This record gives sequence, structure tokens and C-alpha cells, in this order.
Amino acid sequence: MNGSGSDDAAATTRTWTEAHQAAFARATGDVNPMHMDARMARRTLAGERAVHGVHAALWALDACADAYPLDRLATLQMRFERFVLVGDRTVLTVHEADARQLRLSVAVDGVRTLTIQATFAAERAPGQAVEVAPVAIPAEPVARDPAALTGLAGAFALPDPAAIAALAPRLARALGPGRVAALGSLSTLVGMFVPGLHSILSKIDVTVTEGGTGSRLGYAVKRFQPMLQSVTLDAVGPGLVARVEGFVRPRPVEQESLRDLAALVEPGAFAAVSALIVGGSRGLGAATAKLIAAGGGAVCITYASGADEAEAIAREIRDAGRRCQVLRYDAAEPAAAQLAALAMRPSQLYHFATPRIFRQKRAPFEPACLDEMMRVYNTAFYELSQFCLERGDAVAAFYPSTSAIDEAPRDTLEYVMAKIAGETLAATLARTLPNLRTVIERLPRVKTDQTATIFPVPAAAPSALMLPIIRRMSAAA
Repeated sequence: MNGSGSDDAAATTRTWTEAHQAAFARATGDVNPMHMDARMARRTLAGERAVHGVHAALWALDACADAYPLDRLATLQMRFERFVLVGDRTVLTVHEADARQLRLSVAVDGVRTLTIQATFAAERAPGQAVEVAPVAIPAEPVARDPAALTGLAGAFALPDPAAIAALAPRLARALGPGRVAALGSLSTLVGMFVPGLHSILSKIDVTVTEGGTGSRLGYAVKRFQPMLQSVTLDAVGPGLVARVEGFVRPRPVEQESLRDLAALVEPGAFAAVSALIVGGSRGLGAATAKLIAAGGGAVCITYASGADEAEAIAREIRDAGRRCQVLRYDAAEPAAAQLAALAMRPSQLYHFATPRIFRQKRAPFEPACLDEMMRVYNTAFYELSQFCLERGDAVAAFYPSTSAIDEAPRDTLEYVMAKIAGETLAATLARTLPNLRTVIERLPRVKTDQTATIFPVPAAAPSALMLPIIRRMSAAA
């Protein structure tokens, strides 16, 4: 692994599995649902379960431990730039290495996710003792009020060093199990204590100190910036002191309740409506289902991976005495077979199926990404329209486009291209297919988990956008 440049640098790979997640969680106590709960992870910025960033860093350092003098490690800078997801294949590349320093990176599909820079020295700074009495790592992450972060301090008892040393044995031989345990527990600090439940790790700067003994990690919040939702902590543990930076990530968007939405709808306003709502388990689809049901209409909502969320929406509608069916539907597969059990003759179709819009890309334009977007936003809409026409006499179909066509936000080229094509498709189908009427609307940014960002961005409530559209869909042609 003697790389001096990215072209010649040797690479080591790992595909991250369920077993890796579980092992690191057991070893460190970091069971934040962003890493461990697939359903809850869907509602975070990662969109899926994220690999613990510190675990990826320890794996990278462990791979280098036999080739480079990590027994003389003096400082360590780790920058967590993008999420690594369970199932991703990471590639480790050493870019620069000599007797004084080591610089490496970890990437997924050519996109850098983590950078590490280390320096070596013959002597180390003296260690610091942790005087604060430790608490046990909680079974669930603490849900902190950001307003209470400033000045927060404490300590927690470290897990058995042998457990995490077993995950990085070569690094443990070089640094000592105590230091590796302290490094691993920086993940626990952020994911379980501060900010806790709603957290994202950003940076860690470590100074390795003399003495790798002790069984607690102390911490103190040095700065919280509300405008940026960023938090900076100082940490002290066996054989190291660290400056840790992270963010308070946005909380999952609370769905609007049927009771609240019913106040917006005239009783019986949609009594004649039978609506197939594709992607109805959350966001725009969930709001549409509740609004139509509140107005007396019958709805069928579909989901691709959020079965529990879809059933919760259906239960809320049924408990109010309304009608709601639930079906699983994947827009990447043909529609007819998946929707064969549909119990209604749909008079309306709402197409909210979507792949993840904001994603990690390696190039400005990725053909595979466009293919996926075109399948969901164009082919699936065509198939669904045909399916509904075969079931009913006349169908009104809603095609949700996006104001991003005019705004052209960064990293969404394929999404915008597919939506432009979808507008043309929806308009053409309405002209050429008898009994199909389409409503096309360029929607602004909507307040959903899909569009959440660390920094607040104005976003509209789903009901405020959808109620006028449902009324247009329900009006006589």
C-alpha cells in the first residue's frame, strides 16, 4: 500500500453487511436507528441505513496498520463527507505516505465518503484524566432539545475494549485496545449522547496521548450554532483527546392528521371519487389519501418499502369510518400483476412514486440514474394510466412535476430531465388516449422527509398544495 498518488495507490475493499452493523453496535453501544432501523432510516437524510462513520474509519486504519507506523500515531483528522449505506462497496486508497504522515480516502462508486490524514511522531502529549463520574450508555439514544446543548458536559463508561479491538485487531496491536475503544466510542458520543437521536457526525480531530488506560470518555459541548445546527464537542478518553463536530439533523416530518385535514374539506365533496394513490404511505400521497377520504371518497394507497407506514395511514382512515385499501407496488416492475387485487374501479390516479432524488453522484450526468428516473416517472405513469383505463370508464390522472425544472438545483439533472419528459408524456396521453384526462402541476419544494435538509429551506405543507389539485381532478371535464 505504498501509493503516492491516486493512480498508483493500492486499494482495499469492503462490502458493508448486516453483520458489520450489528458487530459495531454491540461493541460500542451506538444503536442509533439511523444505523440500525431500516424503517426509521428511510426518514433521515441518508434515506437508508448508514454505516457508522467511525467504523469505516477504523476499518481503513486497520487495513493500513501493518504497512505504516501507526504505533507512532500522533494526530488523526477524519472528515465524514458522505454516507456509506449498508450494502455499499467501499474502496480504500492511500494517496500519500512517508515517515511523517499518511493520507487516505474511502470512496463508494468513485465518490469520496471519508478522508483521513494522520501524522507520526516519536513522542506524544501527556494524557488527561476524566474526573466526571460516568453514566452507562443508554439502551436508546437520547433525544436532545437543541436549545439545551450549550454547556452540556458529562462522561460515560466505555464498553469492553476487547470487543471493538476484535473489529480492528491490527490497529489495536499498534495503538492499544484502550485507544481503539475510545476512538470507537466517539461514535457513541455523537449517536447516543450529543446530539443523540437526531445527529450526523461530520469531523473528528484526535491527538494521541501517553497512556491508554481508563474506562470512561468525558465530553463537553464547546459551541452550538443554531443557524447551522452544528455542535462542537471536546472529548477525553484513554490515550486521546479529541475535537468532535456534528450536526443536529432534521427530525422526521410529522404527517398531517386526518382529523386536521377533515376541517379543510366539505363533507361529501369527493364522495364520487375512487382514487388509486401510488406512493401513498407518506408525504404528498398520504395527504392526498386523507383529504379524499375526509371528503367521502374511496382510496387505495400503494407503497414500495414502507408497509408499516402505509398500514398506519390506512388504519387512521378506516378508524374514521372511511374506505382505504393497501397494496404493494414497485414502480420499477410492471403494474398490472402487482395491482391485480385492486378492489375499486379508479376514477382518479395520483402518481407519487419516486426514487431518491438527492443522491451521491460521481459525475454531473449519470445514464443509469436517468434510466431509473425515466422508468419511475414515465414508463410507470404510462402503465398505470393504461391499467386504470382498463378498470374504469374514464380516469383523471395527476402528474406531479417540479419547479426544479425552472430552478435547476445542483445534482438533480437526471430528475429534471425525467420530469420534463414526463410532462410531455402526460400531455400527449391526454390527447391520444380516449377517456384519459391529465392534470400536470409543477410543485414547489414540499415539506417531506425526501426534501429535508440540515439547513432550513422554505417548503410547503402537502395539504396546501394538494387540496386545490384534488378539486380540479374531481371537477367535471
